[in-house]
Amino acid sequence: MKKHQILIIGGGASGVYLSLLLADYGLDVAIVEDKDRILKKLLVTGNGRCNISNENVMNEIPLKYQSHNQHFDFSPLYNYNLEETLTYFRSLGLHFTTLEDYKMYPASLQASSVVDLLRLSVEEKGIPVYLNEKVIAVEKKQNVFFVKTTTETFTSSQLVVSTGGNSQSGTGSDGSMYKILKNLGHEIIEPKPALVQMELNHPSLRGLSGTKFEGIATLYHGKEKIHQESGEILFTAYGISGPPILQLSRFLYDYGEIKDYTLHLDLFPDLSQEEIKNRVLDQVAMFSYRSSMDGFKSILPSKLIPILLKESGLDRPSALIQDVDPVHFITLATLLKNWVFGITGTKGFHFAQGTSGGVSTKELDSHLESLLIPNLYFTGEVVDVLGACGGYNLQWAWSSSGTVMKALTELT
Repeated sequence: MKKHQILIIGGGASGVYLSLLLADYGLDVAIVEDKDRILKKLLVTGNGRCNISNENVMNEIPLKYQSHNQHFDFSPLYNYNLEETLTYFRSLGLHFTTLEDYKMYPASLQASSVVDLLRLSVEEKGIPVYLNEKVIAVEKKQNVFFVKTTTETFTSSQLVVSTGGNSQSGTGSDGSMYKILKNLGHEIIEPKPALVQMELNHPSLRGLSGTKFEGIATLYHGKEKIHQESGEILFTAYGISGPPILQLSRFLYDYGEIKDYTLHLDLFPDLSQEEIKNRVLDQVAMFSYRSSMDGFKSILPSKLIPILLKESGLDRPSALIQDVDPVHFITLATLLKNWVFGITGTKGFHFAQGTSGGVSTKELDSHLESLLIPNLYFTGEVVDVLGACGGYNLQWAWSSSGTVMKALTELT
């Protein structure tokens, strides 16, 4: 049996960061990790560049974060803010660069720089890390936590769960801790993949696959507009991807069954409906002697033309433009501004960059301490808090850890 004052379950970003903060106060803290090394997921975040935060995060907290508890105020993000985060990382020797959309990265643009810095800091501060220790049970007896793994039992006065969600499950973040927490009495909002590609209901997806365009994607639930994003959009064999799609995916499941959602695409966001209609009719007038397929190659990707023409009611793209009822081209112009797709699902957790759901924030106080079990705390993605792409979820990891640090250091 191994005894520590504070035990952190999970050697991911938030757990490791918290251990360093606590070690600086001279506290007896240790990490239990079920994989063969810590920080596996952090190594692949931001496409391997580690989008460590967002320079504009403090101005966007109501917009870029969500929880199934509508009354959760995201106070940890204020309690331990961006400046405190950057100051601490700088004290460890990390330098930053800011790229598009205020995204902050290590100056090296390598996630390995952050991983190595944190790992070396853990070693230098002498923080015990118990690897390959999968937690199978947690109980509390007489103010002491007993954490049982496959090979050992750990005890502590305070316990922090930093095990992450289900996203990027290939890194070992499998959400297995949820069942244990449920057995302790905590409500778990069913985890769903988020910040992930969408699967669409359309007969011509294979024909569309590989086509990219700069456009606007809007998510609807029934007739209600939920959210809108713009940027590069990519059709795939299963559906659709790209930054706007990943951002929109975090709103799925919040309003009802996925079959009730639709995705609306605007392929020409810089033009009004009237302007795109005039552009289409200009093509019709200019190339009336060409086939319908060839008449629009100067304004549309080739893969899209036969599919859009068919949806416009034209069965033969080879038909000469002059022989086609103009109503089909008016319909085409409408589609270019509002092409509607049914959504059938998303890719799974292996592809997801985030998790929607987790430990209900209704059962946590402002310091992320359990309202059910004193001295039990939570950090990071295991909590039902989801941020947008762009560094927001890692900032939640740092801020939630900093908030728990402040609570624990007040106890000593």
